[in-house]
Amino acid sequence: MNTRTVENEPRISIIGLGNVLLGDDGFGPCVVELFRCGYECDPEVEIVDLGTPGLDLTPYLYGRDLVVIADAVDAPNSPGTVCCYKYEDVPTRTVQLRLTGHDPGLTEAVAQLRLLGQAPAELIVIGAVPESCEFNEGISSSVLKAASAVVHSIAGLLVNRGVHCPRRLAPLSANLWWLSDDRSREVVMRLPLITESAKHGGQP
Repeated sequence: MNTRTVENEPRISIIGLGNVLLGDDGFGPCVVELFRCGYECDPEVEIVDLGTPGLDLTPYLYGRDLVVIADAVDAPNSPGTVCCYKYEDVPTRTVQLRLTGHDPGLTEAVAQLRLLGQAPAELIVIGAVPESCEFNEGISSSVLKAASAVVHSIAGLLVNRGVHCPRRLAPLSANLWWLSDDRSREVVMRLPLITESAKHGGQP
């Protein structure tokens, strides 16, 4: 049960979507973990890996000023291509939009909140085109590179909206339990690049 109250409700949600056991579908969880480790935000910013939640997304979208969702996206581009979408034009009575593999639940949640007058003021999906979403393959190098770029982009979005989002002087240890030891080390090696990028306003 969601026990959060209006008084302590975050204004901004940074959400990772995806199944970490299905190769590049773990892009979203990887992004939010790298962001959590590389940047320090005020309590108004909620950073959460929601896996594949369906309508369980609703509490994390309710009344937000800004929602940023990181996810693998279905687009006719080469693997690792970063794509960005805004949701202001999503129709309220259809689930035809198919930006990501988890889009039906996301679209339904947005439509439900619009009927209540509590949809997020701004909702952005930043994703990467997957190379492979086979079981237990881990994240490909092209999508891992995209994850690093998207972390920078999220920091830039927050900074451009006046949100306090400084780099961590000492990055936290990333909890990427679903990756192999070699791939986890590759991710950790990217963390200094993420924090260095923050010196320039969080831009990639």
